[in-house]
Amino acid sequence: MREARVADKESLTKKSYGKLNDSKFTLEQWDKIYGQKAFGAKTASLSKIAANKTRYLLSHATIMASVAVEPEPEDWLIKPESSHTVNNNEDAWSNDVLALSYKTFIGSFNFVEHYQNSKHAKGHILDSVLRKVQLTPETWIYFCDILVATDRKHEELTEGILGGKVRYMSMGCVTDLVTCSYCGKQVKEGDRYCVHLQFQKGQFLPDNDGIDRRVAELCGNKSLPGGGVRFVEASWVAVPAFPGAALRNVVDANWIGPGTKYTTEADLGNKAASQSKVKDPEGPSAADFKRQFKS
Repeated sequence: MREARVADKESLTKKSYGKLNDSKFTLEQWDKIYGQKAFGAKTASLSKIAANKTRYLLSHATIMASVAVEPEPEDWLIKPESSHTVNNNEDAWSNDVLALSYKTFIGSFNFVEHYQNSKHAKGHILDSVLRKVQLTPETWIYFCDILVATDRKHEELTEGILGGKVRYMSMGCVTDLVTCSYCGKQVKEGDRYCVHLQFQKGQFLPDNDGIDRRVAELCGNKSLPGGGVRFVEASWVAVPAFPGAALRNVVDANWIGPGTKYTTEADLGNKAASQSKVKDPEGPSAADFKRQFKS
C-alpha cells in the first residue's frame, strides 16, 4: 500500500509507519551529550525558558535509519548489507541524505497516526541526533534518535506511553525527488515512475554482476540543499513501517518547558514563571500541511 501523497508541484510526502535494546538517558545526560538547541534554548534548561510554560512527557525514541549505497557512479544501488533498513513502504534515505536532513526534525510537530492538523498537535520534537552503526567492517548506516515532547494535557496518550501501550513512532517528510534504487531513474512530482517502482518495489532483482538488489524509493539526493528532504513530523502509531522506530525510554515524565500556541500552559501553583522570551519552534505551519494533502 502506497504511503506517499503529493505535497506540492515540486515535492512528495513520505511517511513510515518497528524494538531496540534500551539506552537509558536522563534529561541532564541528554543535554550534556547532545546539547542541541530547540525552542531557542538548550533542551534541558530548567530556567529562563518562557513566561508561558507547559508540562511535557519527554521521550527518547528511534525514528528511522539510513541505508548504505554503492560509490559513484552507481550510488543509487543499496548495499545488500543494509537492505533490511529500507522501511516497509519501500522508502529509504542514504547515509549522506540523512546526515544533511536529520536536523529538520527539530521544532516539527508530534502527532498521532499522521493526523497532520496543527490544531491536533500533541507536542513537538525538541532534538534530533544520529548514531553511527557499523554493519560490517566496510559498511555502516545511521540510526536517527529524537527527543519528543508530548503535552501532558493529552492524558490518554501520555499514560499509554508511560504504561507501554503506546510504543511506536513514524516519521513524515517531504522530498524533492525520489530515485529508483535499481535503475537510478530520478522521479519528481508529475514524472512517470520506472517499471521497477511501478511494479517491483520490495523485490530483490539481480544487477549486472548477479548481486540481488532491493527495489525501493531513495528519497532526496546528496546534491540537493539539505539533501532535498525536510522532516515535518513524528507520530505515535500502532504499526510502524520501520520496525526499529520505537520508544527507547522516558527521559522525564513532567518536564516544564516552553509553551507554544499549540500547547497548554501548565498549572505551576505558586511557582513564579520566568520572564525570558523563547520563540515558538520553527515547525511547519497549518498551510504547509494543507498543501501536503492536495492530490
